[in-house]
This record gives sequence, structure tokens and C-alpha cells, in this order.
Amino acid sequence: MIGDFWKKRKLKKRIQELKKYLNFVLASDDDILQDKEKKTLNELKSSLSTLKGNMPQEEVQALLDSADSRIGQIIPQKGFARRMYGFLDVLIVACTVAGGIRALYLQPFRIPTSSMQPTLFGIHYVDREASKPFMGPVTRAMMPLQAAEAKLKVRADGEVSMDYRMQKKNLFSVESVFRIGNETYTLPGDLFQQILRYLKKTTPDYQAGETFCDGWLSTGDHVLVERLTPHFRKFKRGDVIVFNTENISSPTQPLGGHYYIKRLVGLPGDTLQISENILMIRPKGEKEFRNACEFSPAFRKIYSFKGGYQGHRADGLLGMGGELTVPEGHFFALGDNTNFSLDGRNWGFIPRRNMVGLAVAIFWPISRRWGLVDTKEPLDTPTVMPREPFFQPHAMSMQ
Repeated sequence: MIGDFWKKRKLKKRIQELKKYLNFVLASDDDILQDKEKKTLNELKSSLSTLKGNMPQEEVQALLDSADSRIGQIIPQKGFARRMYGFLDVLIVACTVAGGIRALYLQPFRIPTSSMQPTLFGIHYVDREASKPFMGPVTRAMMPLQAAEAKLKVRADGEVSMDYRMQKKNLFSVESVFRIGNETYTLPGDLFQQILRYLKKTTPDYQAGETFCDGWLSTGDHVLVERLTPHFRKFKRGDVIVFNTENISSPTQPLGGHYYIKRLVGLPGDTLQISENILMIRPKGEKEFRNACEFSPAFRKIYSFKGGYQGHRADGLLGMGGELTVPEGHFFALGDNTNFSLDGRNWGFIPRRNMVGLAVAIFWPISRRWGLVDTKEPLDTPTVMPREPFFQPHAMSMQ
């Protein structure tokens, strides 16, 4: 009697589990099941509801085995096939959600160049000693994981050769092979663009035993760009924006990619000029130019002349004494590092339809800039411009 009781209890539990499973499959796979398969599953669910406790156990067992078999023909419940089905189901949903978020709200971008430094950095050299006062313990601990070591001592006297070649280091990175005197050396990245221009020493000659560099080559900032808000609010002067370069071209040099990131400085109707490294703005309908800081506090750090900020350089369409007016339906943008930026001074205006979104957060690497974009104060060190225009201010290698 006791054995019969437990057998009935086990069969009853199996019936309930099978009904729950059928309900789940019919709900979760409604969009991929064929009408014929839905009909079969609903019939099985109805037949399970007709099973009575006073029916012979052998008959109930046979009906359950038959139901299992018919369900298995539609959707495998066990083994590799079922596990793979479940994995693919979750993967498709995850990819759909991620794709939707990327297309409609957040999109990741990597900063490729130095044009927005020191607000946002491209791939660049970080000096080990110079960065110590400005690098927290977490950043120091993470550096070996998020940057390639760039350390080199000169073996023999000589000058740095301007003739160097780049080669693949691995699937994800490159390295430069170059000479100092008669000796050959290797460093990660692009020697001239990403390391040499950040070194404090600006002369090409080195002595045996002298340190050429001792630090890391950072991967550059990876940012999340928010695409939704611009549909509900107007762009503002001082926003860090991402836009595509469709139908935009530069008469001085080719554009380096489809997407650019700059700071929005001019709205439709604004008249702009740069005077003594300061951007001046005359909004539509006004008679006098005003300092850009009056329109957004974001400009204050650019004119602090600290931590590598250098003001705005008068050049190109905004050469000394020149001014321009932003046409309706367009915007004007500059890099924060205008000594090394290809921006509106070269190619003019950005059509409204080209605007992609706002840069909102740096998610990699872990540095003092990590977190919300454009919220960190400049390093508390003066911007000292090197004598050679090829080189970056030394503060750039401190962060």
C-alpha cells in the first residue's frame, strides 16, 4: 500500500511538471512554433488534464511516456540538442537586446587620435615616474593589464632614425622597429605618433645607458555614446559629440575614419572667431562677441592652461582675425587639443543629420578619466609647450 501511494504521488508530480513545461514552451516559443506543433502541444496539455487518480498506474505511465515522446519530436528535452537549443535561444535574445540598446541608446567607440586630449585620450605613452602623483592605486595596479609596457635603455650612442617600420605584434597590436645609431630596438605601437611625441626630451641624440622611455602605451579611451537624448533636447555649446563624416571632406588632408568625436562650439546662427587662443562667440541676433566660457563651463578647463590644455589655436577657417557664421541646420566643432586636431577649422560645418549622439562615459581603461565624460578637473600642473611643435606638452604623458 505504501509503495502504491508513493508511485501515485510520483506520477502526479510528473503530470504537473509536464503541464508546466508545456505551458512554458507554448508561451516562450510562440513566435517560432509552427501551427501544427502548437496544436499537438495543446492536445497533449488537454490529455494530461484528463488523467484521473483512479486510473490504473500502468495506463497513466504509458500515456506519460507517449506524451514525452511526442514532445521530444517537436522540441528535444534532454541531451546536447536541448542544451544547444536553450543556449541559442538565450544567445539570440541577448544579441537582440544588445543590438537594440546599441542602435537606439548606447554605442561604444574607441578614441583613435589625440585631438580631444586631455579630455579624451587616443593611444598614447604614459610616463611611469611623471604619472605617479596623478595615478591612484587602482590605476597603477591595472596598468600591466590595460597597457603595453614601453621601456627601453639605449645600448650605444646615436641618433634616433626617422626611418622605422611597423609590424604586427599579435592579433590585436602592432610594434615599431627602429634604430638609434647602429642598434635596433622595438617598442609597442606607432613610435612617432604614440611615443616619441610624448617624450620630455626633444633632441634626437642619445647616450649609451640613457633611458629612452619608461612607461606604458595606453590603449586609448573607450567611450559610450548616448544616442537617445539628442532626440528630446537641443545640442548645447560645450557638448562632446560624435558625428559621421558623410559628405564632409577636408581640403588639407583626408579624414581618418567614418566617425569623429569633437566638442560642439557653434550652433546655427553663431558667429565665431579665435582671439589670443580663446574662442569668441556672437550668438544670432546679438551684436557683441563673448568668451566661450560664458556659454558653458566646459570651456574653462581648456583656458586653464593646466594639465595639457592649451586654449584654441587660430588656424584654417578660423585663422587669426578671421570669423565665420554657422549656417542653419549645421553645427561647428573643434578638438580640445587644437594643435593636433583635424576639425571644423579644416572642413567647416556638420549637417544636423550627421549627428550621432553625446559621449557620456569612459568604460576603459581604468584611469583618472574613468566614469562620466568631461567631469574631471585638469591636472594641477601648468601646460608647458615644447619648443618643437611636433611634441605634445609633457603633461599629456602624466595621465
